[in-house]
Amino acid sequence: MPHPFMFDRIQIFSLLFSLFIFLFIFSLVKNKRMREEYSILWFAMSLFLLYLSVDRFAIDRLGALFGIAYPPSVLTLMTTGFTFLLLIHLTVVVTRLSEQNKELIQEMGLGRTEGTKRGDGILVIVPAYNEEKSIGKVMEDLRSLQIPIDILVVNDGSVDGTSQVSRSTGRAIVVDLPKNLGIGGAVQTGFKYAARNGYATAVQFDGDGQHLAAQIPRLLNALEEHDANVVIGSRFLDERSGYRSTFTRRIGIRIFQFLNSLLIRQRVTDNTSGFRAYDRNAIEFLALHYPVDYPEPEAVILLGRNGFKIAEVATQMRERQGGGSSIAGVKGLYYMIKVILAVLMTALRKPILPPPRRSDS
Repeated sequence: MPHPFMFDRIQIFSLLFSLFIFLFIFSLVKNKRMREEYSILWFAMSLFLLYLSVDRFAIDRLGALFGIAYPPSVLTLMTTGFTFLLLIHLTVVVTRLSEQNKELIQEMGLGRTEGTKRGDGILVIVPAYNEEKSIGKVMEDLRSLQIPIDILVVNDGSVDGTSQVSRSTGRAIVVDLPKNLGIGGAVQTGFKYAARNGYATAVQFDGDGQHLAAQIPRLLNALEEHDANVVIGSRFLDERSGYRSTFTRRIGIRIFQFLNSLLIRQRVTDNTSGFRAYDRNAIEFLALHYPVDYPEPEAVILLGRNGFKIAEVATQMRERQGGGSSIAGVKGLYYMIKVILAVLMTALRKPILPPPRRSDS
């Protein structure tokens, strides 16, 4: 029986290849072309290949160890395992880079904006993506309010004239994000602006013309009347409002209502509403922790899990003045699956903060 450490030609080639992989990874790390944390899996794989090259019976030993009838299958098992670990690692890295990229884009947009600190004012946050056709009417509607407000349009990387139309009104502070972040990243940019400039209250107000500015005082009054941190303008609280969603959306609404009752013990009838008012505590919290993708339902769970009190008032909604829904058709099913997973994960995480107290106005 040949000695396990006697080398034949194939072992020599295998050994040279394994040493090359090891030294190549070592060189990348040494020259700072690969970070140490990303090299661990590659070093482990190259060392494993070295072991297989040195011990000609390694496959048989490992096959017996794992109870594999056909020992060469060990290579398939190890390669598959390495691939899965590598993909998981890359997913974690991409997730972290996405978060860093979002923060960088937000800071670039905010850095170009010079705001005036009001201290106790009301900021209306209007996220807008390619809303050139509707944003002018939204500005007119907001200007008709008889209460003092500041309007912040977060232009979420639009490729049309959204920014120019918003600026031409002379009433809006405009934050131009250099890349599209989606509704979550845009609204969080507004919260960051509100937190840094000392606003006591913020109102989230869509840029597509569906919300009615005249109903903003109802949300603001409800913050005080219900001693709430967040008030949601609901299309479904008043069955006489006449608003009728699609069958698929009604199913989703019922699912979210059930999850809210189960997970945070608070009933919310319109989890996807983008018409909301926030007090100072909620502003500061969401400036740091606002969800990114289709965030409204997840934000409800996040706020509830962290002790924020949520209230609702009945509101009406216009037909969309321009653009289209981002969750129509097949995307609706994906939206439901993703959001249900997100809210369940949010509910399982430990609360980030102790229960907040209401801000004094």
